Amino acid sequence: MNAQTTVDSSATSTSTEALIAGLNDQLNREITTFLRYMLQAAQVKGAAWEPVRDLYLSEVVDEVGHAQYLANQIIALGGTPKLAPDLTPPPEGVGEMLRCDIDAEANDVAHYSHLAKMAGELCLSSLMMKMEEQAADEDEHRQTMQRLLGE
Repeated sequence: MNAQTTVDSSATSTSTEALIAGLNDQLNREITTFLRYMLQAAQVKGAAWEPVRDLYLSEVVDEVGHAQYLANQIIALGGTPKLAPDLTPPPEGVGEMLRCDIDAEANDVAHYSHLAKMAGELCLSSLMMKMEEQAADEDEHRQTMQRLLGE
């Protein structure tokens, strides 16, 4: 008997539903992030902050890619992407923007790590690995922002 035939289907269904819910939560975090980065890039002024503006502009594309991947996985698992982004206006000062985003990126690392664990428990190896990769990507964003802030 292989491992797949010994899994309780009701437990798997519940776990899959929980994973879909987690993916939807992260989808909305990514959508919130690319909207915030787009607005923040437009707000950043001054030559001294040009590297921050460039970072935000480049990260918009990266975050859209994360959101698209998450939406695709939600559909592949039998779910429906649910949109509910946080539309709170971003902070106005560049330092405050970076501090807020450092915290958000750290939260995303934790969320992606949790999603990787959930995917692993369901033997969804490629999804697990992609979630780990995205956790690492978000951690790199956090580190870059800390450097730009001088921390």
